[in-house]
Amino acid sequence: MKSSASFVIVPGRVDDIPLVQRLADEVWREHYPSILSGAQIDYMLARGYSREALLRFVTERDAGLALARIDGDAVGFAAWYRPEPAATKLDRLYVLPRHHGAGAGRALIEHVADAARGAGCERLTLNVNRDNAKAIRAYERCGFAIRERGDFAIGEGFVMEDFIMVRAL
Repeated sequence: MKSSASFVIVPGRVDDIPLVQRLADEVWREHYPSILSGAQIDYMLARGYSREALLRFVTERDAGLALARIDGDAVGFAAWYRPEPAATKLDRLYVLPRHHGAGAGRALIEHVADAARGAGCERLTLNVNRDNAKAIRAYERCGFAIRERGDFAIGEGFVMEDFIMVRAL
């Protein structure tokens, strides 16, 4: 659903972690069943969205968490970190499906790009599931290009089959 409501991007804080966990759970359970098994969704949510996993984005230098809010309600988030001096990795970007098309995802990407430029980075990178065609198209519209393929074992016999995408800053 497209929204004509205004949205803002705000910094995420430690006390926003439960909200990010709820948003991730809702997005993943609505979007990923056609791409990943239920068992892999459960595993990845437990592994990647624990308090400890998310805490790094609000406590570590060169990392960040931001929320997109429409009329005060959180509708999405982005999290990033700097794996090398010249690059920032957009590690998580999710918007509730009912708010796709409102511009929140693009605004979150631009927020992260601005932070990366401010840190002296030359590029923004991300990983996206190779079967997530909708996200790949959205990232391409925001200036990302596929650089390579990668298969990453994540434990419990699960593998992430991703494209690595890059955008020059």
